[in-house]
Amino acid sequence: MYRTFFLSLAVFCTLSRFVIAQTPPSSQSAQTSTSSTLDKDAPPAWQRAVDQRRKELIDHNGPGTDAALQDRLLKVRESDQAARSFFSVQVSPEKKQEMIKALPLRDAELTKELKQIVDQNGWPTIALVGIDASNAAMLVLTHTADHAWQRQLLPQLERLADSDRIDASSLALVVDKELVAAGKLQRYGTQFKFIDGEMAMFAVEDPANLDRRRAKALLPPMNFYKETLTGIYHVKTTDLIVRATPPSKQ
Repeated sequence: MYRTFFLSLAVFCTLSRFVIAQTPPSSQSAQTSTSSTLDKDAPPAWQRAVDQRRKELIDHNGPGTDAALQDRLLKVRESDQAARSFFSVQVSPEKKQEMIKALPLRDAELTKELKQIVDQNGWPTIALVGIDASNAAMLVLTHTADHAWQRQLLPQLERLADSDRIDASSLALVVDKELVAAGKLQRYGTQFKFIDGEMAMFAVEDPANLDRRRAKALLPPMNFYKETLTGIYHVKTTDLIVRATPPSKQ
């Protein structure tokens, strides 16, 4: 059985805050200089770039001005992630199937709520609700089944990202999901498909420069991304590449 897997922003947030586990130094390495130890303990360059970019966005936009809407979106994020907890939390096979069956309805409900928010307030920018709540809105958009709405919003969201009003890295997942839904090559390699108990990446445009594009979007290198997916979801990632299927014409 094949099943499409779309990475949630919660996983990306985990990646962006990941701290490499440190191995206790040997007696010999313990004698090295403090600066060398700090270099070894320092996070990788991509993570420093993500952290710096996040700080810049917060400094530029502030913590948000609409506290009530911020709280509402953070609760929406909690609901979205609770519905997907079977990926990372051990549950019985019966409970897992029950949660999978209920997932489309939950996504539809959250999509309806986000549409109401956007209709009343416009797209939730960082300046309006803070970076975490703004990314929560993007999380719901990533998981929505309403691809027509995604396509309608993308030009506006790309303008907001270009003007530093939303987090561009979170938009990358929406861009890829929309491309895959349209049967096209994805851009950033965020979308995978479950095949026979493993995860295979949907084909990407210009694969030779994939990590370069990911770095520009402040996403981690592909090998690290795959390792982290395996650790979180306990499913092996393979080198197999699958093609997205264009939607059937009515």
